Amino acid sequence: MIMIVPVLAQQDTPAVFETAKGHFKKGIYHFNQMHYLAAVEFFRKAVAKYPDYYTAREYLARSYKLAGFTNEALNEWELLSDMSSDNVMIRTKIDTLRLRAADVAAPDYPFEFVMADKYTSTNLGRYHFKDPVDIAIDTARNLYISSFSSGKIIKLDPNGNGENVINMGLDSNIYGIDCYDDRLAVTDFKSNRVIITRIDGRVLREFGKTGNNEAEFHGPQGVCWENGKYLYAVDSGNNRVQKFNDSGKFILSFGKKGRYEGELDNPTGVAMHNGHVYVTDTGNRRVASFDDSGNFIKNIVNPGFQMPRGISFHGSVMSISDEKKGLFVYDMDSGKSQWMYEWDDDNYFRKLMSSRFDADGFLYCCDTASEEVYIFSPLQSRYTNLEVEVTSIDTNKFPMVAFYINVRNRWGNPVYGLTSDNFVITEDSARIPAVSVEYLKNRPASASMVLCVDRSNADTGYHNEIPWVSEFILKKMKKNDRLKVLNFNDDYWTGNDFDWSRRRALRALREREYGNGKNFGRVLYNAIGDLVPKLSRRGVVVITDGSVSDDSFTTYTDDNVIDFARSHFIPVYFITFRDADPVLKKIADATGGAVYRASQLDGLRSIYDSIRESEEYRYILVYSTFKMKSLKGWWSDTTLNVEYKGQKGVEWGGYFVP
Repeated sequence: MIMIVPVLAQQDTPAVFETAKGHFKKGIYHFNQMHYLAAVEFFRKAVAKYPDYYTAREYLARSYKLAGFTNEALNEWELLSDMSSDNVMIRTKIDTLRLRAADVAAPDYPFEFVMADKYTSTNLGRYHFKDPVDIAIDTARNLYISSFSSGKIIKLDPNGNGENVINMGLDSNIYGIDCYDDRLAVTDFKSNRVIITRIDGRVLREFGKTGNNEAEFHGPQGVCWENGKYLYAVDSGNNRVQKFNDSGKFILSFGKKGRYEGELDNPTGVAMHNGHVYVTDTGNRRVASFDDSGNFIKNIVNPGFQMPRGISFHGSVMSISDEKKGLFVYDMDSGKSQWMYEWDDDNYFRKLMSSRFDADGFLYCCDTASEEVYIFSPLQSRYTNLEVEVTSIDTNKFPMVAFYINVRNRWGNPVYGLTSDNFVITEDSARIPAVSVEYLKNRPASASMVLCVDRSNADTGYHNEIPWVSEFILKKMKKNDRLKVLNFNDDYWTGNDFDWSRRRALRALREREYGNGKNFGRVLYNAIGDLVPKLSRRGVVVITDGSVSDDSFTTYTDDNVIDFARSHFIPVYFITFRDADPVLKKIADATGGAVYRASQLDGLRSIYDSIRESEEYRYILVYSTFKMKSLKGWWSDTTLNVEYKGQKGVEWGGYFVP
């Protein structure tokens, strides 16, 4: 790898470079304020004055990309590649952008597995997990392991470091475990009950006793949540599954001893997929599926099944942990399947009890006999780079420095749950000893939203409906949320700046200011720009009749809007009074938003929750530099290395000592 540094070609006078450097410093200021288009103008001036100013051209490319002008960024990186043809980082950026432009999908399942990591109980000291039988993963990628013989739950962070031992006062025989948001559901095999706890171990409630009547168990095993509202628990000794609400109230049970359709023999595991309940019918060597009312649908049979136990889903992919055979992966959409017994020649499953995918596609397999958890990744992911992207650098509290960064996988999806163990920062070849990444993680959840209101003449007839559909968001807002109202037709203007007040927002929404034009591109681009610096969860909501005009995307194209939003993972939602134009659907789908007709009440109700409860993907790396203020004006080169489960990424950045 060749480090990128300012290159001073031979010039007639150093004054030329100093002028270019002045433009560059102004560009860096705007870049770090996340005003990327303003930064573009100054970086362009710098390279126009001094074409060999390598660092300025690199930052010009970055600014273009972060501003949503992907093709322009590619052009600049191609020029850099010509200037230094063996620069690996530049070629990687070019290849990554071209891969995404070609819309290459993430790998289909099944896939070839590669072991990315392994957690061994005996290596974890007080966090050891004796006789592990089930695992669960939360949204932060923390792992929870149920220890059958100790009656405890072991919590490991995304890198396998011990974080907590959850002790609920059980002497032994904890079995199934599942996680939803900040709650765990656990089955107590010995005492025939279900326990619901917070992820910190605080018990919320418990229910069940020994028997075969409603809410009674004989050896409960697998357990799973349904959207956090309902709970399914496998009553293995009674050959049935019982359903409860989240308060522990019995709803129904299904299954009985037998071999025929809808009958079970020693069931063990349970999982939800597309509203259906899937149960590992261990004694009958099959998987049985039911609807959420307990009606039998079908059996899934494979001749390789010997003792299927754990079951879980990742999208359309079902994974079955067979205690005697190994891992079975089945794609529900394509019908493709795959067995895995061993890997790396000498490694194999001895007693596989549970397997779970996390949201990033990594597969965790719990082996009871070896007391280990194996983590596998798709082969396609294992040997590709992570993309590390610096979006801003804050030196206002120097010598404290804060790098704002995004980390993405090959397909542009954010990588969540990284800790300080995953990052190495080097300043001018000296490694920074202590880096914190906890700032955003420790912030209270909040939402920042921009509500764009179509004030074109086509929307005049819907004026009285605008406050009504907005109320689905306004009534849910908390005091730490902020919402901005932007109106638009041929231009755009602020109706109400970022505020938490429902009353002031409604007053702005009731204003009658209609006219010609429908400049979607301009209002969307500026709405996204308003949200980029916000540290809360973010989203754009547009209220419109659903039509577009010939000049809707002349200022900024729909691709500019999409690329800008995707660079910062800001979803765009449309609420329409008529059928939406296909270009609006394209923007919503590409940014992770949605289009809802005003009559789709469930959709309107979901918008606020989707924004406020979204996962945080950004990282702020905070550290204390060894540089002194006496070095004011010094350009400090900084390299960021990331490694996570066998994948690696590298990026460089820099700042002027203030």
